Amino acid sequence: MTDQYASNASQSKHEYSATSLEDLSPRIQEACRSAGWSSLAPVQARSIPVLLRGDDLMVQSRTGSGKTGAFLLPMLERLNPDQAACQALILVPTRELARQVHAEAQTLFKGSGLRTAAVFGGVGYKEQFDALREGAHVVVGTPGRILDHLLKGSFATKKLRILVMDEADRMLSMGFYQDMVQIRGYLPQSVESSYLFSATFPSHVLRLSSQFLIDPGFLSLSSDTLNVAEIEHSYYVVPAVQRERSLLRILEYLNPVSALIFCNTKSDVQFVTTVLQRFGLDADQLTSDLRQNKRDQVLGRIKAGNLRLLVATDVAARGIDIPDLSHVIQYQPSEDPELYVHRAGRTGRAGASGEAVTLVAGMEKIKLNQVAKKFRIPLQEQELPSEETVNDMVGQRLTAILEAELRSRDLVQQERAKRFVKLARELGQNDDAAMLLGMLLDEAAQKASQGPAAPSEEEPPSEPKQDKPKANKKRRRPRRKKTRQSSDNDSNSSQGN
Repeated sequence: MTDQYASNASQSKHEYSATSLEDLSPRIQEACRSAGWSSLAPVQARSIPVLLRGDDLMVQSRTGSGKTGAFLLPMLERLNPDQAACQALILVPTRELARQVHAEAQTLFKGSGLRTAAVFGGVGYKEQFDALREGAHVVVGTPGRILDHLLKGSFATKKLRILVMDEADRMLSMGFYQDMVQIRGYLPQSVESSYLFSATFPSHVLRLSSQFLIDPGFLSLSSDTLNVAEIEHSYYVVPAVQRERSLLRILEYLNPVSALIFCNTKSDVQFVTTVLQRFGLDADQLTSDLRQNKRDQVLGRIKAGNLRLLVATDVAARGIDIPDLSHVIQYQPSEDPELYVHRAGRTGRAGASGEAVTLVAGMEKIKLNQVAKKFRIPLQEQELPSEETVNDMVGQRLTAILEAELRSRDLVQQERAKRFVKLARELGQNDDAAMLLGMLLDEAAQKASQGPAAPSEEEPPSEPKQDKPKANKKRRRPRRKKTRQSSDNDSNSSQGN
């Protein structure tokens, strides 16, 4: 499917026609005014006409470009406020994004009669139960908690018409994919439209999209060429000492599906690999003095999608073509400017998008910017995430994985686990004893990080063993096959998400 998307996008001669705010309904114009928007962001101008038609669509647009408004505004025209039932489901990877989308929906839907509900973990169920029971028209939630409500029977999807997956690159990656497949089983045939919104579309997302969308169009507003493929170039300024600690923080923050990490020397490769392995990350190394059988073993793992992080020198990685590589990370920028292009070009292949990330310290930042200027690379500086931010993100990912594991257990296994709930509460109230829980969670996190780099389209996860309400096996009725496939490019706006 990846090659198909790249071919169709590059060969298409049609572009999605942009609309203006004045061309839209008074209801949408009023919603924009209430949000303080005097005009549409590019992603909104290009995608809203498609969403109003109800065609399935994949939209590639950077964070902060206004894509939240792009999928919320058409709901003002397509949803019925007199029908007290969930008609639109928006799935997001984090509770922070759920809160953000929910807040923006409340602003845009003010006075329309449409009610929204935010459904995510880490908080009590009562308020969510009440909102779902009262018939919220739009539900914004994380996959794990949405699935919990589906299993409990507190969330009905019989009237669902629109499905949105925001930050689709994360939604279809390890930790969420199993829940997404199970949620798909509850979607009714009456779902009319499905949408994926993401800043990047790695190859595994393109491959898995057919499980949720029917013959979707592709709209790209993140590149300067009419092509699905794109590499996002960024760098982090890190302290000169303990660079490896910054790398760990960046890896846990980005959570790459698969990454090739370049070092300038063999000793650095060995050091970085050891650090990553000691911190429980699924990493291995490739150097020029590696024995051939070991080299073949390492390459076999990463090409099969069973190794997430490969640390290598330029010499060792020469001539290696790794499919589905989501990230290239330069632990140190090379002294040779040409090597930046060769390193970065390892990702974003075969019609997929990818990210090239560089760690710089001191004068390295100046040299990197000179390389970017020479080769006209749109380089962006990113703020090094704080330990608190990273810990919170890792905690949310682990919670989602553990919740999925709990749901997969049968009633006897759950009964066994209940014996330790009281002990867990007691341990959590004592700082010294809480370290015991931290140790167990760390082991669970390391075990999860050793899994396959990306979910397989051919081998979806099995359904949970426990009893649950009967799910619909067929997602929706067949619809007229669409014939257009397009990609468009534009600049970004700071409006919305």
